[in-house]
Amino acid sequence: MELVKIVDKNGNFTGQIMDKDEAHDKNLLHNEVGLFLINDKGQVLLQKRSSNKRFDPNKWALCAGHVEANESLEDAMIREAREEIGIDIPKDDLHRFGEKDVLIRKTNSHITYFYYIKTNKLESEFTIQEEELSEVKWFYIDEVIDMINRKDTSIVFGGNRLKLFEQLKNI
Repeated sequence: MELVKIVDKNGNFTGQIMDKDEAHDKNLLHNEVGLFLINDKGQVLLQKRSSNKRFDPNKWALCAGHVEANESLEDAMIREAREEIGIDIPKDDLHRFGEKDVLIRKTNSHITYFYYIKTNKLESEFTIQEEELSEVKWFYIDEVIDMINRKDTSIVFGGNRLKLFEQLKNI
């Protein structure tokens, strides 16, 4: 059981804590984190979500996950990176990025807080959590921007994330 804090649209804790799946079933806002891993070639690392994922199976996405009720945003991001792609990130290397993204929709409403790190690791140097994802791949940032603009269904990103990828080019 993974407990999450329920938040309002401003990200304020409502006083409710519940299992992640119940929060999803009731479509209640909760906090998530997402990590942009970027390298010196102008690429961003994406991971292909497992076919057994409840939301967006088999689609390319960021290293991301839920913030558990007892942890900070940074601690959640460090935990997710360790669990999903097998890297340990020193807190000082983790940089907050962009504004919080409030996503309210018919299912899976959440608030995402983004971070980035710089790394030049090869794809083969990541250890993937096979229950969560099937592979990782470096994509040129401009390639992802093009995929968003073409409404490519192999990625989870929509037009609301275009600005973030544009900003990545300046890091």
